Amino acid sequence: MINENIVGTNYLEKIKYLIINNLKDSQNKSTIDNLVDDLMKKNNQSKKFEFKNQSLILSINLYKDSLSKIKSCYNNDTLFIVIEGIKIISLFDLHDKKKKISLSILKNMGLVLSENMITSENIAAGSIIMDIMSEKKL
Repeated sequence: MINENIVGTNYLEKIKYLIINNLKDSQNKSTIDNLVDDLMKKNNQSKKFEFKNQSLILSINLYKDSLSKIKSCYNNDTLFIVIEGIKIISLFDLHDKKKKISLSILKNMGLVLSENMITSENIAAGSIIMDIMSEKKL
């Protein structure tokens, strides 16, 4: 259970560890195969969850082909978790766009990105990525 007073990136960090621990505990080959079959049939999945202090949008995507995004900006705090495959992400300095750090996010790893973060991303073909976006309550 997560304290309802925790919001934003801290909330997503707590969720990240809960999900990754569950994936490690229950993950086996048939679970991944079933997930891939479901994603192929339904052409990926997305669901919105409303909580007292927070609104979350969860999506799970199977990338049949590799995907590259160059210098895109996140509009909301976002958590992504690699369920299968690899995602390489470059994070750019907000003040000096030439400065960057690159990270390889592998299976059962995740990263929380704050609103307005500028990134470039490469996702390998066959990867399954879970994204959880935190919508701001107005």
